[in-house]
Amino acid sequence: MAVQDGATRLPPSPGPVSRMAVDLAAGQVLLDGQKVPFTGVEFKLLRYLVENCSRAIDRSELQQFLESFETPGASLRAMDVYVGRVRRKLGNASHAVTTVRGRGYQFIPGPCATIRGPAEYCI
Repeated sequence: MAVQDGATRLPPSPGPVSRMAVDLAAGQVLLDGQKVPFTGVEFKLLRYLVENCSRAIDRSELQQFLESFETPGASLRAMDVYVGRVRRKLGNASHAVTTVRGRGYQFIPGPCATIRGPAEYCI
């Protein structure tokens, strides 16, 4: 990380950054306007990270969350695999799912991400 004017800044990401839209109510993710095919477990994991983007989620919490659905007995290593799959599918927007060293994973939307939740459909 480069330090400039006393502030810590992340280096720029290589290559273009995709525009990402996560629609929680519709259960879909768009990258540059194209729908990304997520499995149910992958979308649930991404949704959980998006809904809790104010904090890092550790692997054991993700494990408990996924066990509450159709993935009983999911190992801690499986969490890394699922996160890796989500990142691959996000392509040039994969930087939004970050690893927080010693803490877990966190969704950091950034300027190229739009999140639409169920409450917006009620207006």
